[in-house]
Amino acid sequence: MGAMTASLLATLKGPHPALSFEFFPPKNAAGSVRLAEHAATLANLAPSFLSVTYGAGGGLAQRREDSIATTNLLSQVTASPTVAHLALSGHTTAELGEVIDQFLAAEVAGFMALRGDPPDGPGSRWIKYPRGLTYANELVALIRQRSALPIGVAAFPFGHPGAGSLAKDTAVLRAKVAAGAEFAITQVLFEAQPYRQLLDRVAAAGLDLPVVPGIMPITPRAKVAKLELFHGAPLPAELGRRLALTGGDPEARGRVGLEWATQLVSELLAEGAPGVHFYTLNSSVATARICAEAGLTGHRDQSAA
Repeated sequence: MGAMTASLLATLKGPHPALSFEFFPPKNAAGSVRLAEHAATLANLAPSFLSVTYGAGGGLAQRREDSIATTNLLSQVTASPTVAHLALSGHTTAELGEVIDQFLAAEVAGFMALRGDPPDGPGSRWIKYPRGLTYANELVALIRQRSALPIGVAAFPFGHPGAGSLAKDTAVLRAKVAAGAEFAITQVLFEAQPYRQLLDRVAAAGLDLPVVPGIMPITPRAKVAKLELFHGAPLPAELGRRLALTGGDPEARGRVGLEWATQLVSELLAEGAPGVHFYTLNSSVATARICAEAGLTGHRDQSAA
C-alpha cells in the first residue's frame, strides 16, 4: 500500500498527465455487472486512481455498505488504486470515524473529503447535523488523525455557492490544505478559462497542490439544466449554440458533446493541467473515446499496483 500511495501522489505531481475516473455505487446487480465491464475498460488506460462516490441517499449503513461494496468490486476487476469519497453531511463525528476505519479496512489508496449537499439538496440551506462536523477541513483533519493516505478535496472554479465570494472560497481551500489535503479536483468544467482563474487564485494564496480539472462529457441523454444545477458550472454560450443546432437529435448531440470535451481536455493539458478527472456516470464509452482522441493514456507505475 505504501508504494501504491506514493505512486498515486507521484503521478499527480509528475511530468505526465494523470488520469482518474469517478464511479458511483450501482443500484442493482445488473448495474454492478455493467460497472465492472466499464471500469475494467478504463483501467486499461493505467489511471492514477479510480474513485467511488459516497451517495447522499439512504442512512449511514446503506451509504457505507454501497460505497465499500463498490470499492471492493473495483479492486476485484482492476489493478487500479481506489480513492473513497466521504461526505460529512448527515453523520455524527463518531459515525464518520467508523466509516473512515471501514474504508481503511477495505484498503483504499486515499480519500476525497467533502462536505456534501445540504439535506434538502443543492441550493437549499445548509444545516449542521447534531454532533457532526460543519466544514470539509474538519473532515480532512479527522481522516488525517487516522491515516497518512493522500486526501483530496473539491475545488470550485466559480466559487462554492455557500462561500459568498471567491476570496472566501479560496480561504476555505487554504483551510483544507492546512488540515492535510494534498490535491484537489474541480467541479465539472465546460471551458478552460474558469480553471485558469482558479489556478491564479490558488497561486496567489501561496498554495502548492495539484488541482485536477473535472470533466463530464455531454452525452446524448444528458440533461444540461440538471448538470448546471448540480455542478454549478454554467454552459458556455457557444456550446449551447452547437447543441441547439442538433435539433434534439441524440446522436448529433453526443457528437457535439464528445468534440467539445475532447477539445477542452487538449486545451487544459496544453496549458499544464496535472491531469484530468472524468465523471464517467458509470460508462466507459464517451470517456474512452475522449482519451483516444486526445492521445491520453495514464502513467501509473504498474509495479505499484
